[in-house]
Amino acid sequence: MQVLDAGTPVVRVDRRRSAVGSLVVAGCTSTVWESTDHVVGAATVDGATAGRAVQTPGNRPLVGFDDGVALVALRYVRSLRRALFIARGAERMTVALHDGTTLAVDPGTGDTTTILALSVVDGELELRAEPFPRAPHDGEVFAAFGFTLSAPSIGA
Repeated sequence: MQVLDAGTPVVRVDRRRSAVGSLVVAGCTSTVWESTDHVVGAATVDGATAGRAVQTPGNRPLVGFDDGVALVALRYVRSLRRALFIARGAERMTVALHDGTTLAVDPGTGDTTTILALSVVDGELELRAEPFPRAPHDGEVFAAFGFTLSAPSIGA
């Protein structure tokens, strides 16, 4: 299993593997995303949400939690601009792809945590380990990376 850390902070996933199945992030406690049309939302493993969800044509969330893991629907990944995954628990964050590829994310130190940053670049996933000072609230992390949550839809 490859580890995303200071020595190897970035992995690119080719277009074929970036479009099949789901990207599964285990050990993640919260996520924030931005679609290509600048819809920004966030969710926690506990079920809390903020901002706006991005729905796929199959009426499923493009990014969200299911059974304690964060999922990204790769079939529609071209609708996603970027996302962050944050782990605040004791479990190490890991990433799995449909083809069996797995990555572990360095947990950080006592003063830092490692944020998993996902970007979609020309249809390919780029996964990056970003060391970040431990913050008391996820909103501080979101703001530092330039995420501003969208206003909820009327009736949502």
